[in-house]
Amino acid sequence: MKCLSELSPTCAKPNLMDKAKKPERTLLSVFMRLLELVPELRAEFLAECGYGSGRTCTYESYMEVTFRSSKTPDHRPDGLVACKRGTSEWTAFIEAKAGKSEIRSEQIQDYAHLASLLDVHCIISISNEFARSPTELPYHVAGNKRRKKEIRHFAWAELRASIDRFSGCNELPDLARNILSDAASFLWDPASGILTFDQMPQEWGEFVQSSGVGVGFSSKTPGITEIVHGWHQERRDLRSKLAHEACQAVELRHELGMRAEFDAILSHDRKRLAEKYELVASFVFKEPKLSLDVRCELQDRKSTVSVDIPVPADKGAKAATTWLTKQTEDFEATKTDVIMTWKGRGNGRHVTLETLRNDPDKLFEGMREAPKSIRLVRQIHDVRRFRSAKNFIVDLELLVLHLTNELRRGGFI
Repeated sequence: MKCLSELSPTCAKPNLMDKAKKPERTLLSVFMRLLELVPELRAEFLAECGYGSGRTCTYESYMEVTFRSSKTPDHRPDGLVACKRGTSEWTAFIEAKAGKSEIRSEQIQDYAHLASLLDVHCIISISNEFARSPTELPYHVAGNKRRKKEIRHFAWAELRASIDRFSGCNELPDLARNILSDAASFLWDPASGILTFDQMPQEWGEFVQSSGVGVGFSSKTPGITEIVHGWHQERRDLRSKLAHEACQAVELRHELGMRAEFDAILSHDRKRLAEKYELVASFVFKEPKLSLDVRCELQDRKSTVSVDIPVPADKGAKAATTWLTKQTEDFEATKTDVIMTWKGRGNGRHVTLETLRNDPDKLFEGMREAPKSIRLVRQIHDVRRFRSAKNFIVDLELLVLHLTNELRRGGFI
């Protein structure tokens, strides 16, 4: 491989760097060391980068990369990975940022040029900026540069969620799981340099105010794109926190479908915000298949989280109600609503969990068969805090993560 033959002999293999170093160097040293030590993690990560043999390949990696030829531009990627399996070869540069530092498009374009000179296949960027998928970059790169080289982007929070998930995988050897668990503990440390989305854009308060008066706003109102972009960041950040809380993979879904283009999603969400004054998100837990839906209504200054509980197949109306009461015994009764729906028009019953516990017969009275659906609903309604760009996120995440914790304790996930 040309990039390896041109590599300066002073380039080091990944070793855990002291915390006194720049946070991005420390974070990258931990992550690249994990890629060397845990083939399963490496296989998943490299597959998202476009290389499908990450687990069984011959793998090499280096940090703080320089090249000895005087003809090579003096660009210094933070990392280099090289894979070989049979006659197949694949290489990638890595650029990492931490804290509030953002990836600079000029730097990525420089690395794309360097990659073309050294036959490197891909440029990988990692920062605290979220992207809808590895191919949807949070920074601009000229089209001709992107056509020449593959470019992928990852958020530290989402990589951390993957490490979390693998640390709980019983199929891995004990040593690998212990290493991953130690790494996850470091990555969740607030001093690690990993930041999460913590407040909506500055225009948030104005849009909330406008939604409640006759003025309103349209899908072309200045600032609405920033609001929707902020919401997209929060959804992805919340997905990583849900995965951590539930100890499993969580999928973020959109009503346009998984294959919808970014511009189509952006346009759709802008239109929904302008017409219905609401922001929505849907998260799917993989084991078991359970959907958690979030709806934030600007006019009512209200955030709602709901989850559809799979109905036991072998129980009648009374037994299903008794089962639900037992499974939700650790839930906050006064803050949780239960909606059960039976076959037929208008056969829905809506009570608080507290009422269900005190008078369960009220929910299934007159019914013999199990309900068609069971939904748990929780809301937060605080006009003043909803208008605050920061408190809106704080309250929403507490609402969602607290319910998720209760679902886990109740055995639903």
